[in-house]
Amino acid sequence: MFAALGLSFGVLVAGLGQAQAGLWLFIADGKKSKIDMKVTLDLGITKQSDSDSTRVGGTMIAELTPSAPPVETIRITSVNAQSTKSKLQFKYSFGPFGLLGKAKFSLSDLSIRIDPEDAGEEAQLDDEGNFTQEGNKPTLAGLVLYDVNVAGQKSKGEIDLSNPEDIPEDQEQEPFDIVGQLTWEGDVPVLKFDFDIEQEVESDEFEGITVLVSANGSVFAYGERLAGSPLLAIAPTGDSQLRLAWEAGDYILEAAAEPTFAEPETIVLTDGQAEHIIKPGGDHPHRFFRLRTP
Repeated sequence: MFAALGLSFGVLVAGLGQAQAGLWLFIADGKKSKIDMKVTLDLGITKQSDSDSTRVGGTMIAELTPSAPPVETIRITSVNAQSTKSKLQFKYSFGPFGLLGKAKFSLSDLSIRIDPEDAGEEAQLDDEGNFTQEGNKPTLAGLVLYDVNVAGQKSKGEIDLSNPEDIPEDQEQEPFDIVGQLTWEGDVPVLKFDFDIEQEVESDEFEGITVLVSANGSVFAYGERLAGSPLLAIAPTGDSQLRLAWEAGDYILEAAAEPTFAEPETIVLTDGQAEHIIKPGGDHPHRFFRLRTP
């Protein structure tokens, strides 16, 4: 990270020990996480549903502020939940003894993603760690194979849920809420959340039939800290100087005249050094500093 320093000291100063956000990687526990899928075929005059379920693996990335308890806010920035079952299957029979027709659907390689640009806003945690993150836009991926013989209409083929050409623009996913809880087992965060997603699919291949895919799931995951940028704290010393401080480690301290650090100046540090005192001079009306790993 970097901070601008000037002669007037009119800068934002990060206090030592100030609470900082941290990124955590959460890994789903496949024994405690699952998705219940329901696929409904609507013929207009009648409709029928069938269900299947699967355990879930995958990862999530969340930003916790502060990065240690008590956490005040959370923002889940990325989700990649994957079915552990290779294929989900759904079968339908319309009318007495299937006289109106039959249909079969299968869904392979199911995954549900939230990309960073589609993640909702950060959410406040209550005293029990409960939160609701609103406005998350999911992406369903998977290959749907269908075999439909209903009301004299026969069709057989596949739909790639992740292929925009297979899903019309007016059938894009609606945002959904993540309702969850963040707790701690010692210094390990535990993330639990539920979700409910629906996607409507229509295709010229089976005109007059609407397919509604519903995914209702719960995820249980343990977190591990992701390495982030080292924190560079800045505070005045009281004698027209500023003190830069950081946790001791293998770092490089750089200064530059511009925030782009196009021409950085390396400040030589000794082993174990964790602070540096500077006094802005007239030849450098503004200086930018950053601490980085080699």
